[in-house]
Amino acid sequence: MFNSIVMKTVKTSVLTVALLGASLSAQAETSLVSEVASNIEQNISAQMQDIVAKAQTELSLSIQSQMSEMMFELDSSEEIDASALAAEKVETPLVTSALVKD
Repeated sequence: MFNSIVMKTVKTSVLTVALLGASLSAQAETSLVSEVASNIEQNISAQMQDIVAKAQTELSLSIQSQMSEMMFELDSSEEIDASALAAEKVETPLVTSALVKD
């Protein structure tokens, strides 16, 4: 009878230790999963910020390039217009009268 009580106590203790061990490992697993998920989220956030910063830089450079091209084209067309006006002025002779003295 004493052996029977001891065996039941040992079995109950072993079962309790097994359940506690399983519970602790489940909590450790949960915290590990949470930690991994948190790290992944931080990495994704950092990468997204980097991508957005690079996209802003590229957009700014693209706009600056387009504006430079437009200003160059505008300057070139103004030079062409100015040279055309200068050519018209050269082509039109000034009328002057010369008096010839005898």
